[in-house]
Amino acid sequence: MAYRLAHRFAPALVFRRHPFVRYPYMNSPSELLELTKQLLSVHAPGSAVEVGCNQGWTTCFLVEALIERGLNRDYVCIDTFSGFTREDLEFEYEAREKAPGLYDGLFSINDPEWLKAAISHAGYPNVSVLKADAATFDYRTIGPIAFAFVDLDLYRPVRASLERILPNMAPGGVIVVDDCNSTDTLWDGAFHAYSEVCREHNIESEIVCQQLGIIRT
Repeated sequence: MAYRLAHRFAPALVFRRHPFVRYPYMNSPSELLELTKQLLSVHAPGSAVEVGCNQGWTTCFLVEALIERGLNRDYVCIDTFSGFTREDLEFEYEAREKAPGLYDGLFSINDPEWLKAAISHAGYPNVSVLKADAATFDYRTIGPIAFAFVDLDLYRPVRASLERILPNMAPGGVIVVDDCNSTDTLWDGAFHAYSEVCREHNIESEIVCQQLGIIRT
């Protein structure tokens, strides 16, 4: 309860304690390096979009990479900031026969104001934070998109977001989908969604670092 209250009433103060966390990132160092490589390889005009940003540590890493290279690209963060939606969970439990309750409550302790406070404290330019369901968000409002990192874990949001992102990608853009590992029985929904989209759109599947699915537009 104290943790929730601190985040609610003093987000900037609480976020300053995170540098003392041993490793705050959700991705491994090799995956972060690959994400950075893909982001910086894109020369197409348009925004960079992170779909599913949790508390924004990968956001900070990638924005720092853009700043280091002197690249002035808008960066958009999209998340429910309240965990998985009821529709996402029901699909996993009913259609994909995952154990009931397996994903309940994950990533639910969050708030867009916390990320906004961290971004403001760091002084990052051109970063927007949007509270939305990635599966229904209108990506036309932020297009064209040059780079997208889709980290939504489950089948339904990954599948739906990719179908909505693809028509708004700039030629020469790159989409990276996290958790594309067929052997990971917890997050295999992301892999199945990525594979289906690639097959149905005649896109060559490309998986690097064992779990990052690449789509080139």
